[in-house]
Amino acid sequence: MNDHKKNNMWARFRNDVSATSLVGFALMLPVLLTVSVGGFDYAWAVMQKSALQEAADTAAIAGGKELSLSDSRRENVEAVVRAMVQRSIADNSRALVKKTQQKPTVDAKVTDDPLQVTVVIKQPIGAVVGGLFGLEFPPIEITSVARVVGQPNICVLALDSGANKAISLEHDARVTGRNCAVYSNSAHKNAVIAKNSATLTASFICSRGGKSGGSGNFNPTPMTDCPGFDDPLAGRPEPLIGPCTENDYVVEGVVAVLQPGTYCGGLRLESGTEAEMLPGVYVFKDGPLVVEDGATLTGKGVGLFYTGRDAYFLFEEKTTISLEAPVSGPMAGLLMFEGRAQDTSARHEFLSNNAPVVLGTLYLSRGELHVDADTPIAQDSAYTAIVARVMRLYGGPHLILNTDYDKTNVPVPKGIRGAGQPVSLVQ
Repeated sequence: MNDHKKNNMWARFRNDVSATSLVGFALMLPVLLTVSVGGFDYAWAVMQKSALQEAADTAAIAGGKELSLSDSRRENVEAVVRAMVQRSIADNSRALVKKTQQKPTVDAKVTDDPLQVTVVIKQPIGAVVGGLFGLEFPPIEITSVARVVGQPNICVLALDSGANKAISLEHDARVTGRNCAVYSNSAHKNAVIAKNSATLTASFICSRGGKSGGSGNFNPTPMTDCPGFDDPLAGRPEPLIGPCTENDYVVEGVVAVLQPGTYCGGLRLESGTEAEMLPGVYVFKDGPLVVEDGATLTGKGVGLFYTGRDAYFLFEEKTTISLEAPVSGPMAGLLMFEGRAQDTSARHEFLSNNAPVVLGTLYLSRGELHVDADTPIAQDSAYTAIVARVMRLYGGPHLILNTDYDKTNVPVPKGIRGAGQPVSLVQ
């Protein structure tokens, strides 16, 4: 075979191979494009699913909180869930869901046994690029379940619905709530504030409004935009006010035994006094209870009720305080009770540097509780709960709020024990 024939045969072979390769590549091109485009769309779908799962979890927790704090208003749960889903998606910069034409559908279901909120989000996603080639993805469906578990107790509840600094800690002040929750009903943006070296610690911190403070000021970080918390003691009847048993009573420099009754014009314990309150109800009418100049005030089974003009308490710095609430009677479990007709100008001041026992509930729904000391307060009490219009701590006090209810026969008022419930994700 001559060289000319050999060259022609090689040329024909190369042309046949090239043609076959081109045909093969043409046949494979749709497959390659499908795989490439499908991979892009799959990654995009995974990103959406992750964003939606985060939204569902956030919404379920929020719905659970709404359920646990406002059990009688369950119609609010679905609205809370929908709002949280939209907020979570809007805030999630990784979510491409917001670029789609179809919005997700959100369903919320509440069950009683167990008490939980189930959130289901369905999102038709289509295919971003693959749609051009006829590719489709099934809708994403996400489920998240938040269950109400346990029952923490109230250690602090600030009732004022609009106060700035309804719960406030400054300088080196500390509040430690052991197995209990701190709530603020104020819708103010600074409803709960802790600054400087102050710390607020509890099992749960919840503000209807906002919070102000760094991560080191709170443990855990307060939940904001909580629903309002009804006054758990609103139905508690006030004790009867009898005729005056003492008028403008002052005790100085002696050991005194005080009797229950109505102290018109107030009671003042001055320098060197060691006073013991016998069990019963003490009404301070149109005057304060003042302990000052190193005086000592002790009492077991005592309830202190404040009514009328200038009715407040002041426990000054160099004093000793040890008080326990009544076991029975009209003020059972209530160590302090402020009349509901009082104006909001009263400031109750707890400044004592020696107050290891403050056992019971302080119910001051009209005035301000002001705490300032250099040593721990209430640390030896089986339990201490505070329900006040506002509570403010300054200086360096360490208010310790225990919940060892089984270690005392002083009853816990209804609504204080197990009033709110934490929520955890179970799916």
